[in-house]
Amino acid sequence: MKKSFLFLALLASACSLRPIAVRSTSEVIQGGIGALYDEADPAFAKDAFPAQLKLLEELLYNSPKNSSLLVLAAQGFAGYSFLFIEDSNPERAAAFYRRGRNYALRALSLQKKFKNIKTENLGTLSKELKTASLKDVPPLFWAAFNWAGEINLKKDSPKNLAALPKVVAMMRRVKELNPAYHFAGPELFFGTYYSRSLMLGGNPKKARAYFEKAQTMNHGKYLMGYVLEAEYYAVAVQDKSLFESLLKKVEELPTGELQNSRLMDAVAKEKAKHLLEKENDLF
Repeated sequence: MKKSFLFLALLASACSLRPIAVRSTSEVIQGGIGALYDEADPAFAKDAFPAQLKLLEELLYNSPKNSSLLVLAAQGFAGYSFLFIEDSNPERAAAFYRRGRNYALRALSLQKKFKNIKTENLGTLSKELKTASLKDVPPLFWAAFNWAGEINLKKDSPKNLAALPKVVAMMRRVKELNPAYHFAGPELFFGTYYSRSLMLGGNPKKARAYFEKAQTMNHGKYLMGYVLEAEYYAVAVQDKSLFESLLKKVEELPTGELQNSRLMDAVAKEKAKHLLEKENDLF
């Protein structure tokens, strides 16, 4: 009998300690995420990403309603897909973007106002977004970023394209609340979004303005912004000289001038090199 009570006591203790351990670990991961994004060697970071992502998923298995972990997972899958996978394996990247999107939507759905965010229509979502505050910026941004990434890689899917207005609404609200979030991410999003063809609602003038505003907000030091402007805007308007000048600027500028930007800058240099190699196919 004593042994039974002892076992139950130990079991209860372990169960109560598990949330504490997960919470403590998530705080350590969140505090140290900058180390990964300040890595100067893209190949090393690419090898490290999967283990970090699986650790996050293991922690979420034990603490499925941990909002911080959900957002970190969403950001992690977005970064892994965008930086390392989508150029070489679009199908796999789309699946990772979807995974990241679902984590961000789970984080949002923990709040009553966003409980059905994944399935509700645009009208209902627009009303709910008006109530969003600064604390909602991270999950909203990464949900929209991942969702847009998947849509961009699955343009032949009517279902995905039909979700684009919801993605735009979410990112527009993020822009209203914090346009500087993640290296002026909302500005870069809309620069890319309006770089589409005119038939699909593109607007070159707006696109260029968004890209320029993003670079102003980043003091001209975020290299990936130049890559996105070259890849989407310059190609869309067929401005070869702008394309070359933007990418050569990426090659010349130093990395890591902004906090936690070194990895993105290093990958930007690699992407710039590959884009210049494809120049004759793009113009």
